[in-house]
Amino acid sequence: MNKIDLKKNRLDLEYKFESQKAIIFLTLGTITLIGFLTAVIIQKHYIMATVLGFVIFISAIILYKRTKNILDGLLQQIENLTK
Repeated sequence: MNKIDLKKNRLDLEYKFESQKAIIFLTLGTITLIGFLTAVIIQKHYIMATVLGFVIFISAIILYKRTKNILDGLLQQIENLTK
């Protein structure tokens, strides 16, 4: 294998890892939102559920956006290798 193929394989593995992280963050955000809505409707603990749910949901969204930026950079690097 030449050096370009090795670099592409490494970038492909990094891309796969980052995409798995993005899926985890989206899942965390969705589960938090569902839990937040359930807590508000059933348990009536508005303040605690609101603060905790908001913090976790915003954290998941921020982490997802950061991971998405990394994915875009990796994809650009892979495209540049194939040219």
